[in-house]
This record gives sequence, structure tokens and C-alpha cells, in this order.
Amino acid sequence: MQTYFILATDFIMAMLIAAGLIKMLLYVSYKNRIFDLPDASRRVHTVPVPRLGGMSFMPTLIIVITFTVGFLYRFGLMTKPLQDNVLLIRVAYMLGSGFLLYVLGIVDDLTDLNYKVKFLIQFAASALLVSSGLWINNLYGLFGVWRIPFYVGMPLTLVLMVLVTNAINLIDGIDGLASGLAIISLGVLSVIFIYERRFVYSMTSVTMLGAVAAFWLFNVFGTPERKTKLYMGDTGSLTLGLVLCFLIVSICAFRGHNGITRNCKYFIIAFSSLMIPILEVARLFFTRLIRHRSPFKADLDHIHHRLMRCGLSVRQTRWAILGADVVLILANAGLSIVLNVNILLVIDVLIYTLALIWIGRKMKPAEARPIEAGEVSPTSQDLAG
Repeated sequence: MQTYFILATDFIMAMLIAAGLIKMLLYVSYKNRIFDLPDASRRVHTVPVPRLGGMSFMPTLIIVITFTVGFLYRFGLMTKPLQDNVLLIRVAYMLGSGFLLYVLGIVDDLTDLNYKVKFLIQFAASALLVSSGLWINNLYGLFGVWRIPFYVGMPLTLVLMVLVTNAINLIDGIDGLASGLAIISLGVLSVIFIYERRFVYSMTSVTMLGAVAAFWLFNVFGTPERKTKLYMGDTGSLTLGLVLCFLIVSICAFRGHNGITRNCKYFIIAFSSLMIPILEVARLFFTRLIRHRSPFKADLDHIHHRLMRCGLSVRQTRWAILGADVVLILANAGLSIVLNVNILLVIDVLIYTLALIWIGRKMKPAEARPIEAGEVSPTSQDLAG
């Protein structure tokens, strides 16, 4: 009960701190005219909107984790000091890596960096996190592989972190979508960590959940007219992607409280929560290559653009994708009891492919028309942020 109370307090504290920071960022953005401007060639949104909302994530995470850990150590409430110390070191590395991407995101939001520079810094941040001793050491039967050595797990983790980071950045194309998917994923991960009694990871996921939830409310329900709406920006999507990948890799690297098991349910559920962004970034990367176009140049072929060309509004598109994500998680969680992880992966990819084919047949020709002012949406980012 004490643990639940602490985590609930962290969640509420994170929401309040993030909301306060967002109000400050809105004030600074409007005072200094730091906006995401409408793109006449792409006609995605019609009025200038601040894009610094993601700057609230990392400060909130640092403040809440620092306060909670300090409070617990001060009053002797850390029950497993050796284990918690190891996990806290990993969280410290994560905060260092996240801060590096945080600075990268701020610079990119203000100056629009070259994608090569962004990739280089993303790999550097991922390498810093992997150097903490955290990497994927078990694929739980995926492609017939179970335990893997460090010289395979470390580079695999580097690639996965860059992939997930860019997947979150890429799908941040309409109001509440990337943050909504992150909320679902963080909620699922929080439940897993709480059940497995991993307090440090639970604290991290719950705190990030509170910060993103606060942003989601401003992003979805705020309006430019009231000066309460803002976007996540690269600062938010990059740091959010890293934290999500850190938590997912942590699940791949720890044992359940009942000992080692070949049950890969957690592995499946964790990756299922981000399956749509991961499949989407893979699809766009390869289709752009097939069409002899740069895989790093943004376009209007994302899943949310396709659904909107089928006649759905921004709101309908958002809930359709979020609903599909929840269904995918629940279905994979249930089927993981009876089906092999490889069969599940094939089914997921097949369903996603069939859905895209069906959507493609329903799509209308691209129209150069703005969406409603009340449902403004940022331009989708390029693959490197």
C-alpha cells in the first residue's frame, strides 16, 4: 500500500509540475513568437502554434525522481538498497542520455538541424545509456533466439533505441497521437513494473506518464485562440522515445519475481504497445527507398494522413489509431498464452499490411486543404527528428 501511495503521489506531482512548466513555455513562446508556422505547401495547420511542449518532460522527470529518491533515502524507506542502487544507476544514465537528446531537440526545434547530425547525437545518447550495463540479453524465442551475448545485444539495443526514438518522432503528426500512444505504452509498462515489484522502474514510468498526460490535455483540448495549445516538438518526441525504449529494454533484461521463465508475455506486451509506430517507421523507410526517395525526407504518406484522406477528421483519426493500439496489445497479450512469438509477429505484420491495403483503396486523391482551426496539427517530422 505504501508503494502505491508513493507512485500515485509521483504521478500527481508530475502532472502538476508539467502543467506549470507548460504554462511557462506557452508564455515564453507567445512573448518571443516561437511558433510552428503553417506550411503553405503541405497545408497541415493554419495558424502559428508553439512547439516547445516537450521541453516539460525531462525537467519534470528529473525533479520528481530526485525528490522521491531523496525523500525515501532520507527516511530509510528504500527496502532493497543493493538492487535499487543498481537500478538507480541505470536511471541516472538514462537521465544523462535523455538530457543529451533534450538539448538536441531544443536546438533542432529552434534551428532545424541536419539529419546526419541528429542521427550522430542519437547514437551517442543511446551508447551512453547502453554503457550503464543495460542492453537486450534475451529475445524470448523471437526468430528462434533466446539468450544473446553482449556483443550482439549491445549493438541491437543501440539500433532499437534510435528506431523507437524516431518512430515516436515520426508519428507525431496530429494532435494527441504520439502522446496518446506513449500514454498507453507507459501505462502498460507501469503495470508490469508494479507487478514485478521494480519500484525504481515503476517510479520512472509513472512519472513520465504524468508528464505526458499533462501535455496531452493541453495538446488535445487547448486552442490557439485561448493560447493554451502547443505541440510536443522534437524535444519531446526524442526524449519520450528514449525513455520508452529504456523501459522496454529493462523488461527484456530482468527476471520475473518467480524466477527465469520462458514465458515471453511481458516481452510481447511491451513491444506490442509500440508496434504501430515501429511498423510505420519501417514501412515508410523502405517504401521511400523503393520509390527512390530519401528515407529521411518528410511526406504525407503516414498512416494518419492516409486515414484523413479516407474522410476521417483529426479527432476520428486519433481515436482510430489509439483504439487499434489498445486492441493490438490486448489481443497479443491473450494470444501469447497459446501462440509462439514469431507467429504473433507474422499475424501483426499481416493485419497491418491488409489494413494499409484497405485504407489505400478507400483514400481520396490528396487535397490541398487545411484542417479545422480547432483541430490544428503539426507537420509530421522527418525520420531523423
